[in-house]
Parts: sequence; structure tokens; C-alpha cells
Amino acid sequence: MGVNSLEHLFWPKSVAIVGASNNPGKAGHQILKTLVEEKFQGKIFAVNTSENEVFGLKCYKSLKDIPDRVEMVVISIPAPGVPDVMKQAAERGDVKAAIIVSAGFAETGIPERIELEKQVVEIAKAAGIRIVGPNCNGIINTGNRISTSFAPGLKMIPGSIGYFTQSGATGGSLLLFASSQPQPLGFSKWVHVGNMCDVTNLEVLEYYASDPSVKVIAGYMEGVRDGRELMKLADRITRQKPLLVLKVGRTEVGSSATLSHTGTLAGSDRIYSAAFAQSGIIRVNTIEELVDSAKALVLAPYPKGNRISVLTEAGGLGIIAMDELGSDPAVQLAPVTQETQEALAKVLPPMAMICKPNGYVDMTAAAMEKEFAESLRLLLKDPNVDAVILIGLPPTFLPAENVAKAIVEVARNHEKPVMVCFMTGQVMEDARKYLEESGIPTFDTPDRAARAMINLIKAASRLNYKGSKVLTLVPDKIFSHNIVKEAAREGRNLLEPEAVQVLEDFGIRMQPFYFAKTEEDAVAGADAIGYPVVLKVVSPQIIHKSDYGGVKLNLYSPEEVRQAYAEIISTVKRKAPDAEIKGVIVTPFMKGGTEVIVGMLRDPQFGPVVMFGLGGVFVEVFKDVSFRVAPFDRDEALKMIAETKAYTILRGARGSQDKDIDALADLLVKIGEIAVSNPEIKEMDLNPVAVFERGLAVLDVRIITEN
Repeated sequence: MGVNSLEHLFWPKSVAIVGASNNPGKAGHQILKTLVEEKFQGKIFAVNTSENEVFGLKCYKSLKDIPDRVEMVVISIPAPGVPDVMKQAAERGDVKAAIIVSAGFAETGIPERIELEKQVVEIAKAAGIRIVGPNCNGIINTGNRISTSFAPGLKMIPGSIGYFTQSGATGGSLLLFASSQPQPLGFSKWVHVGNMCDVTNLEVLEYYASDPSVKVIAGYMEGVRDGRELMKLADRITRQKPLLVLKVGRTEVGSSATLSHTGTLAGSDRIYSAAFAQSGIIRVNTIEELVDSAKALVLAPYPKGNRISVLTEAGGLGIIAMDELGSDPAVQLAPVTQETQEALAKVLPPMAMICKPNGYVDMTAAAMEKEFAESLRLLLKDPNVDAVILIGLPPTFLPAENVAKAIVEVARNHEKPVMVCFMTGQVMEDARKYLEESGIPTFDTPDRAARAMINLIKAASRLNYKGSKVLTLVPDKIFSHNIVKEAAREGRNLLEPEAVQVLEDFGIRMQPFYFAKTEEDAVAGADAIGYPVVLKVVSPQIIHKSDYGGVKLNLYSPEEVRQAYAEIISTVKRKAPDAEIKGVIVTPFMKGGTEVIVGMLRDPQFGPVVMFGLGGVFVEVFKDVSFRVAPFDRDEALKMIAETKAYTILRGARGSQDKDIDALADLLVKIGEIAVSNPEIKEMDLNPVAVFERGLAVLDVRIITEN
């Protein structure tokens, strides 16, 4: 139906409350009370078989008895009665939207209740009625004063934030936190999607994207049914509006797949984080961070870069902010010019610590409002400074209001963001209120100020982003491989010779190899390839060859090859008596290079995901890995590599030569293309991959199919 159909949910001209009640213990009582007290700009109808009047409004016995037009219905009655109400709504012909507050549907997991929800959806779809819920608090729109929420203490403060939530209590808490700021933070719209039997959180996001009253989108997410659609939508939104998401479930439950290193290392949360970053979503970890960041985005100007200066009169508090800034590679300390440093030295007391390190200025507790103001002015004037975090706890002999006024006087003359931390407490309340009324966000603690600044910078760097759209694949890169399809049909994984062939056909240069079925074949292969060589068992039942004694390295002669072949066959038969041994692969023994892992798995929400990290025996020890949802381009692959500690090694740590990072990025892109083109592939491991000064070598590959 499209996002236009959501207009009936947010801007109805009339609303009927089915289950309206005079009993304060009922949700229908609270919803109707809020609509009346907030002066909803439309008609309100009460419906209840047992009431004659509620809040001075006539109470109709059924929905069909209302003589006027009804555009939206809010249903707050026991679940079994909901289908009948929906039938009445469908028969009326004028109802376009329904909010089902009632619980007791599919969320219970009870088959009969799941079926009950399906009945409601079928009735609604046939009549063209959009549903939010069931099991929800519905919507709030400050534009027309409508609220169907029964969360306590909510204040309808107009503003420019669009909230969405998969939890009514958490969503209500967001509004409570926002309204309790020194200057209450307003919002435009709020939605609790409940069971999402019809309207989904993605539809709400799309609606907010097109809503001019929404400048910042913020929400609480437990999960998403189609991760790839979320990414595509977020990619469009975040080029125009910031999108903040509190995604819960950070504990790594891991993937159900355990056949490959990739499957073992990937948890759903790590993939969510990668997908969010890839599509421009700013992920936050707490309710406080979500509200802090939204406040910063609403009040502060967008910075032109990521260089931050910390200005503090309390050393410990400044260090806390520095620690937070240092935790995120998206920002850096500002390289304050020598000219500014010299000017600061003239302004500040002799004991002040100026740019030690550069970008950090500790004014000391001797600073008065004049020093606060002049130091801030000098930093904001500096061309190398994009933003300033100002931290302090003004002593009793220095009224905080005086400092606040001095800060505002300076900040209003510069189009650079200033975040202020005066700590929390009633003694700072008036000063913080004055700052926020003047457009300068304030925060309870230094780390929260720093994190809000980081997220502001991330949002600013994403706006008007001109890079490639996410998850786009050039048509001529799509190649469904017959070897993969045949293995999947036969219900088996690819043998290593087959996996090597697949990679070669996708343009990945592989090492020479020889498939040997006897000792003499193995010797002939080694003679042809050249010594030293490696022997690896080939068996469809054996994924991790070394676990079964199926690998022999660094073989220098025909005698060593014969002995290694015999030992492999003997050991594998003993350790895996049911395994079918096809033979061995003979490949060159490669020396040198930095060992990394490149992997792929198919995630239930996001589809094919590529992994990169430090390889060999270290991969599961250090878990130094990064992820991207495929497909992606070379620029994204380079970012993926740079996120890991392996990047430092590849860049020539401790005097070693730089490795071929460009070749590695190309490999990551191609693995993504293979994964997207061949949906039969469940997991893939290239481990290790040796990266040299020029080029790389894939030393081992396994491809696991959906079988």
C-alpha cells in the first residue's frame, strides 16, 4: 500500500476507541483520557457495550452504531473479540487504519492465538485497513495532538525527532528521558509497532524519511525480518537524515553454523553492527546514548570534519572524555596550530596544560568565565578544529550561569558544534537550561558528551554521501557456477579441487595443484609442481583436514611425498573410518607472507556476509575479524581491512615490508560476488591466505553448500 497509507494512522480526522472505559485500570480509559486532555484535533468516539458515557462523550454500543465518519479505530478489548470489531470496521467502509492495543496474539506462541492474528490480518487486507500492532501502544503525533499510548508521564512536546520502537516500555522511556533534559527535548512522531502483523518498522522508517517534520530518526530495535531491505532503506535515508538505532541483543549467541571458522566467529550482533555501519545507521548502546545523540543532532550545527578539541578545567574529567574519543577511529584530536597554542598561553594561567597532547587543553580550576570564553573562542577560530567539547564543574566562587553566558556569547559566532559537560546536579540546572535554550547541548558526564560528539560527526560525514549504493552488484559479475549447483543437488560439500576451480573461474588466481589418487600420482604431481610441496586429503566428509591428520607440509623429496601420502591415508582412515577418501591434493609449500583469513557465511537476516581477519592459528584465539554484507565495492573492502589489527601488520609493522592490501581488497570483493551469485553456498573459508609484498596466495579453501 505504500507509506502514503500511513497518513491515516498519523493524521486521522476521527478516531473511535473500542474499549473506552471509566475504569482507570483499563488501557481504554487512559487512551481516551489522553486524547481528551491533549485536545486531539479531530473527532473522538467512545465504544463500549457496558458504558453510556466516558469523559463526557456518548458511548456507542458497537462500532457500526457510530453515525459519523470513522477514519481510525483504536481497539483495546480482549483478543478474542478483535476479529468481530475488525469485521465491523470493514463493513463500514470508511475505516482506513486500526491500532490494536490488545495483547494475546502471535506473541504468545500459542497456535490458536497465532491463527487469531492471521484472521485479523486477512480481514484488514481485504478492506484496505492498515494495522499497527497488535500488542502495542500505537502512535503519537504532536502535530495534531493524537496519542494512543498509555505509558505514564508522557509529555507531548513538539519537536523534530521521529521515534520508532519494538518495545512500548522502552519507547516510553525514551520520551521520558528526552523530556527530562535541562531543556525538554521535543519530538514529531512516535510509533510502537508491536507484533508488526501489518505495518513494520521498515515502513515507519520510510514514512519518516519522507516526513519534512522529522529531522532525526531514532529507535529501539530487537530485530528485523529482512536485513537487506533495512540496509537498502537506511542507505537512502542516512544520506539525507541521521538514523540512530538502539539494537539490543549484543551478547554473541553465535551462528547456528559451526562447520567453518567463519560460522564459529560470527555472531548475529557482529553482523548487525557491520550492516548498520555499512548502510549509515549509527548504532548506540544505551537509552542515554540514544537521547544524548538525538539532542546533539537536533541542537548543534553539523561539523565539517572529525577533528575535536577537548577544553576542560578539570583534568580527570578531561581524561574521561579523551578515553571515549580514543575508542572510536571515526574521530581524532584536533591538531591545534602553533599560533593558537601561543595565544592560549597568553590567556590561561601558567599552570595550564596546553596541547599535551595536541588538541587537549586543561585550563585548570583557576580559569574564570573570561578564560573559558577566550579559550573557546581561540579554539573555534582555529582552522584545524572542527568541534569542541567543553568540560567543567565551576566552583562556588564562579557561578555556572556566568560561564554559560560567556560560552553562548562565543559559540553563537561560530558554525562549529560545542558540547558542554557541567556534570549533573541541581546546582548546574539553570546554567544547563540556559545553554540548551541557546542551542548548545549539555551532558551529565564527559564520556556522554564525547560519545554524542562522535555520533554527531558520524552523522555529518554520512549526510549527502556520494558513494556507491549498498548491496549493488554489476550484472556481468553474476555467475551461477555449475560445480556449486551440482554439489548442492547431490547434497554434499565441494571437494577442494572443485572449490579451487570455482575460485579460478571467478578470476581469483590460485596456486598450481595436482589431484593424486595414488602415491605415484602424488610424486608425479610434486615433480611437475616443484619441491617443496604440501599434501592435503580430499574427502567430502572431512572439513577441517588437519584435525584428522590430513595435511603434510614442507615435503622436499619423492620419498617424503610417498611417506606423507601413506601416513595421510592411514591416519584419516583410523580417525574417520566412515569417510570416503578421494585422494590428495599436491600444492606448492609457500613461505613468508602474512597469513589472513577470508570467509563467508549466509546469515538468516542479511544473507551472504564476508569476513576478514588475522588468519592461521590466530583467528579463533584473537577473533580479530570484521564483516561486510555482500556485495560491496573495493572502497568498502579497504575499510573492512582497516578495522582490524591485522591492518597494522599488513602495513609493515616493526620494519617489515608493506603487504599488497589492494590485492586483498580485490579478493574480498570477489568472494562477495561468488556468494551473491551462488545462493547454494552456505559457508566458505579461505584460511590461510598468504599476503605478500606483491600479490597473495590462497593456501586452503573449503566451500560448504546448503544440503
